[in-house]
Amino acid sequence: MQFPLKLVFSIIFLISFLSSALSAPENLKSKLHTSPDSLKTKLLIDISREYRNINIDSAIYFSNLALSNAMNNAEENNIISANLEASSCYSSKGEFDKALNHLHHANAKAAELNDSVRISRIFYSYGTHYTDVSKYDKAIEYFNKSIALCEKFGDLRTVASNLNGLGIIYWERGDLETAIQKYIAASKIAEKLNATSLKKTLLLNMGIIYADEKQSEKALASYKEVLEIAIKENDKDFMAVIYNNMAILFQEDNDYEDALTYFEKSLKIRTELGDEQGKALALNNIGENYFKVGNIKKAIEHINKSIEINRRLKLETELIYNLESLAKVYLDSGKLQEVNDLLTEGLALCKKLKIKVMQRNFLQLQSEYYYSVGNYKKAYKTFESFNTLKDSLLNASRSDKIAHLQTQFETDKKEKENELLRVKNQYTQEKLDKEKTVTTFLIIFSILSILLLILIVILFRSKVKVNLRIKKINGMLEESNQQLKITNATKDKFFSIIAHDLRSPFNAILGFSELIKHEVNSSNNAEMIGEYNANINESAQSLFTLLENLLQWAKSQRGQLEFYPEQFDLYELIQTNLSIFKLKAADKSIHLYSDIKPNTMAYGDVNMVNTIIRNLISNALKFTEPEGEIKIYASLEDDFVMLKVKDTGIGISNENQDKLFRLDCNYTTYGTNDEAGSGLGLILCKEFVEKNGGNIWVNSEENKGSEFIITLKSA
Repeated sequence: MQFPLKLVFSIIFLISFLSSALSAPENLKSKLHTSPDSLKTKLLIDISREYRNINIDSAIYFSNLALSNAMNNAEENNIISANLEASSCYSSKGEFDKALNHLHHANAKAAELNDSVRISRIFYSYGTHYTDVSKYDKAIEYFNKSIALCEKFGDLRTVASNLNGLGIIYWERGDLETAIQKYIAASKIAEKLNATSLKKTLLLNMGIIYADEKQSEKALASYKEVLEIAIKENDKDFMAVIYNNMAILFQEDNDYEDALTYFEKSLKIRTELGDEQGKALALNNIGENYFKVGNIKKAIEHINKSIEINRRLKLETELIYNLESLAKVYLDSGKLQEVNDLLTEGLALCKKLKIKVMQRNFLQLQSEYYYSVGNYKKAYKTFESFNTLKDSLLNASRSDKIAHLQTQFETDKKEKENELLRVKNQYTQEKLDKEKTVTTFLIIFSILSILLLILIVILFRSKVKVNLRIKKINGMLEESNQQLKITNATKDKFFSIIAHDLRSPFNAILGFSELIKHEVNSSNNAEMIGEYNANINESAQSLFTLLENLLQWAKSQRGQLEFYPEQFDLYELIQTNLSIFKLKAADKSIHLYSDIKPNTMAYGDVNMVNTIIRNLISNALKFTEPEGEIKIYASLEDDFVMLKVKDTGIGISNENQDKLFRLDCNYTTYGTNDEAGSGLGLILCKEFVEKNGGNIWVNSEENKGSEFIITLKSA
């Protein structure tokens, strides 16, 4: 019985191998339904982390779901983890107030549990948050607090992360020596722990330093190395950063075409991730690139978009770079008043945030501005301030420090590579020895496994096809059955309308014809006979209208009604119908008129629209008291003409309004002169209006009249 068991394990291995191709978030989501409650919060946090590099809104959704689940189940540690994850998500989206709020909740819960390990990591998160919002003094304070706690517990990975955070701040402030010291210390820990993600960050930061020192080849080499890691890990956030930095290198080499390509790659990823802060950076850099090629209009447009985002997110450091970029553009194009405003705001922010490198740049621009406006005294004085600050930032050992960083990093890296190579060779030899004894055995079982898997797939596909065919046939039968029920119901209603509504006109015709016959035989009363004759005529007209509507509706139901849309003048169509109903309106002393102007053009089937108008006017006359008024008017709304028929008649209750336009209700009532109706006219109106791409509805109140409104496409 050994053979079948091993075969099953081979198949399971193959199936699990194929399944690994599914995306990580989807794999994790599929486990949610089967996981016990105790594991659901952790699973939701993992899903959120996976989504952070795919869709930030989805990441926020799952982090909040994790927090809700943790709180509902009183999972103390998971409440901390979920708050930290939510904070990271909101920070990535640029919603820093929400990010800070979740950090406060995480810190409060960790303090409540007296969990010093978690508190040390939360302090690191505080440091990164305050770095993002340019509050560098608070960031340094929290990074140092975190380091002090982590060193007690031996948490070297978090120590290295804190050192990297400090390095970023000191480099931003122009203190390159301290920045390099922090990077070297972090680099040693990263190599010791073989921490790939941290090494990736340090490589990126080293590339930035090389670029700042105009060592383009070394910078590009660092960027390419970290880009390879980021692509392999599908780390889109890192990819966006590297594309941006590579673009800056191309820009400095005057390769503006490649620079624009890489800036746009970065912008595309930032937009996909919903990273507003990163999007603002990419827009500013694209604006600067357009400025360098002389496209001032596009330069101003992109930089202003970046300024709008950074002001909204209250990102003061990023705003400083925006102000510098826009000041350069305006200075070059001669918009000097705007330059002065930008430089004043920029210098104030530099002093506030203690960013000396950018303060130096603004002083240089301000000196150029004063020279441009002819204020040579201020230009000279500002230039002296620029040189003083520039000299203070220069360090005699600057290049030596960078060389030391490079040598230290390369040496540690080489030693690590040699150690890995020795381990790899030893492992390879052991693997070859084992493969000699098991290769034949594995080949046999692999072939059998594949054959069995193919057989299973064939049988499964065959079963799926049969099931789909059965499902399709059942669906068709169900659809036919439903259609048959609808058709039978429609037929019954149709015959009900014919039986009910043809009876009254025929009774009237028969009754009045009997009276005429009697009057002719008994007297010479011509006046009475004329009145009877008029009543017969009115009943015949009503009967004709009913039959006409029934005929049109029947054709519509059978799909035999021809549809020929065209442009037509609504004014002419209304005037034609007013002529038809003029005498009938006069008989009831009703004021029937239209204020539609000539050349009110619409688009639709003229015959159908004519039927709609005829039915609406006929109904209005039927339900309007003598001395009443019927007004027809129209207005142009966007791409539609809105036609309204308003009367001062008896109106319709809210309950009965719901029964209009419905065959299943067959709502009818008698007119003010006891005129009969079928209710089919409005049903026909609805079908014809919708056929022409419009809508029909009614506004009415009992004893205050009705207003029927239809929309038609405008020509």
